[in-house]
Amino acid sequence: MKVRQSTFAGNAVRFFVLIILTLTLLITCGGVPLAQEADEADAQALLDAAVDRLQAAQSFKLTITQTGEPYPLALTFDGVNMLPASLQSAEAQYISPDELHISALLQLFIPLSLDIYSLGEQQWLSFPSGAAWFQLPVFEGFDVNRLLAPGDGIEYVMDNLQAPQIIDAEAVVDEEVLWTLRARAAGSGISGLLFGFIEPQDDVEMLATITAADGRFAALEITMLETVGDPEKEPSVWHILFHDYDGPRDFEPPPN
Repeated sequence: MKVRQSTFAGNAVRFFVLIILTLTLLITCGGVPLAQEADEADAQALLDAAVDRLQAAQSFKLTITQTGEPYPLALTFDGVNMLPASLQSAEAQYISPDELHISALLQLFIPLSLDIYSLGEQQWLSFPSGAAWFQLPVFEGFDVNRLLAPGDGIEYVMDNLQAPQIIDAEAVVDEEVLWTLRARAAGSGISGLLFGFIEPQDDVEMLATITAADGRFAALEITMLETVGDPEKEPSVWHILFHDYDGPRDFEPPPN
């Protein structure tokens, strides 16, 4: 009788150990995929919330620069393709619901400065910057509302990212904690982030930084993958900074 009890107890112990080992293996083997899935879910939630905050803002500013190999702008004016140009830098302020002012420095044969003001479907140009405003037909593809339109612009890009991941949750810049996320995106969706001025066809790699304090976009860094691979040229990279949320107007619109 004692032998039977001992055998029963031994089997129970072995069965219990087998369960523990099985659970351990399941956790060990399944831990990496589950962590990756959770990371992607968390990253997407952060991005979705940042899009909501941007769309709800009464105003914000953008600072845009392009580094590396110059990337051509897709400019068609009054049905005529303009000479190839590239953007060196731009400062813009968006005022809800459909007002935008841009000061830009372009590179044609020489650097050229200009200001664009859009109100709804109307558009004015000051060229060079500081000259008198004159109204003109809208650049084809240019739409001030695309950036924030539901299902377009930044919402479309963030909804269609490939494998977004949080790569840094503790970066500190100017005493502000930032979350940094990385993902791949279809180039065709990026056009809406730059008001239709570029038309990339290949995929892009995107780094997004979001402020931990309020969950707003701080910056996007977009690498044009079609320009990667030439050892003699630096890839084309767009840098978009978001700042001065809900601040006052800092430009004078054209006189009526």
